[in-house]
Amino acid sequence: MNQNTTEPVAATETLAEVPEHVLRGLPEEVRLFPSAVDKTRLGVWATKPILKGKKFGPFVGDKKKRSQVKNNVYMWEVYYPNLGWMCIDATDPEKGNWLRYVNWACSGEEQNLFPLEINRAIYYKTLKTASAWRPDALRQPPRTSPGSVGRSRPRLQPSSRDHSSKSRHPACSLTAPEVTWNQ
Repeated sequence: MNQNTTEPVAATETLAEVPEHVLRGLPEEVRLFPSAVDKTRLGVWATKPILKGKKFGPFVGDKKKRSQVKNNVYMWEVYYPNLGWMCIDATDPEKGNWLRYVNWACSGEEQNLFPLEINRAIYYKTLKTASAWRPDALRQPPRTSPGSVGRSRPRLQPSSRDHSSKSRHPACSLTAPEVTWNQ
């Protein structure tokens, strides 16, 4: 075994690579900036307060069978009665929307976003008010708790909060001010 081999380094996402339709679709209270959760990714940051109960969505992507998905970081699984479990895959930024850039939170205390399924589509709903981060006030986004860099979305399981849900997802969260979900 060659001990000089290294793991491939993930390319860092940049704002220049974000498709125009994604930028046009951003709600007025959020913007994309480098993530504090994963330094190789962009994240969604609140630039204005977001009140508890606000709903965003739906999450957009290609509908695929699980075996066709090459990267589970940008996808959700949803149950379709006639098709079974299908993935909504936003790995390709051209096929997704701004919700593809929502990252995970580092702890349950940061949780303020929850995914919910409505008519076979995934939406995010805020569980508590998110404060705004002013990009002109800091050189870089505030740092959240360490320890989650490199994690990807797991095979998602039904939430204990909503027993009627047919989508597979854990409780999600939105860090204040980075909009994120909790694994």
